[in-house]
Amino acid sequence: MAFSKRQHLQWNIDALQIAFKLEKEKRNATQGERLLMKQYSGFGGLKFVLNPVETPTDIKQWAEYDRGLFEMTRDLHQVLKENAGNEKQYKRYVDSMRGSVLSAFYTPPEIIHTLSDVFTENGVEIRHFLEPSAGAGAFVDPFADKGIGHVTAYEKDLLTGKVLEQLYPNRDIRIKGFEELPESELGLYDVVASNIPFGTSSVFDLSYSRGQDPARVQAARSIHNYFFLKGTDALRNGGILAFITSQGVLIALPTSPYGKR
Repeated sequence: MAFSKRQHLQWNIDALQIAFKLEKEKRNATQGERLLMKQYSGFGGLKFVLNPVETPTDIKQWAEYDRGLFEMTRDLHQVLKENAGNEKQYKRYVDSMRGSVLSAFYTPPEIIHTLSDVFTENGVEIRHFLEPSAGAGAFVDPFADKGIGHVTAYEKDLLTGKVLEQLYPNRDIRIKGFEELPESELGLYDVVASNIPFGTSSVFDLSYSRGQDPARVQAARSIHNYFFLKGTDALRNGGILAFITSQGVLIALPTSPYGKR
């Protein structure tokens, strides 16, 4: 099925409305609310949500092919304003959305469930599971259902993080960047799995960019290489890294000080 901007935008609006409502009411989601929130897909491929929408005449600044989404985008921003509390927080939401339009993309659930089933079929024991770029929890769901002791998930985008928190209130959800993984958790995880972000953007992690290891200094300049190396550092001795990758990743992983991988 072709990617529908209109459908994904509506799913996102619905999911955010529910997440904000649950946060205000301080309660867990119903099964129906969970199903609706699981349709959240982030704003990758929806760059038009950053276009001006303050007044009806702003539509003149939009590309012709996106103008049919102008009113829905106004609805999205209205939801954000109503739940932000103040203009500063609203701008934080928009800035967070801006940071995700180029890196947040949908992962087919069939791929993730296949990966999860491979671990089960091979009897891999997972006591500590880490998702370093969780989105709305596509990887968290199948692994969490397998009785894993502790699931930790990072999601830097503020809006996506709100949905993630409401979907998995009993998991260790951290709305921050993977670069903030504490040193005490390096060498801890049995499995690190994700569909990591790709691109040429750098990552601000002083332990890498100002370290003595040239491979890590170089990796901090490219977000996907960074996730690979930081992911290996998070693994225990004998742990498994399972990332969806592309042909753009051709790197020789250095020996980790936290054990062999």
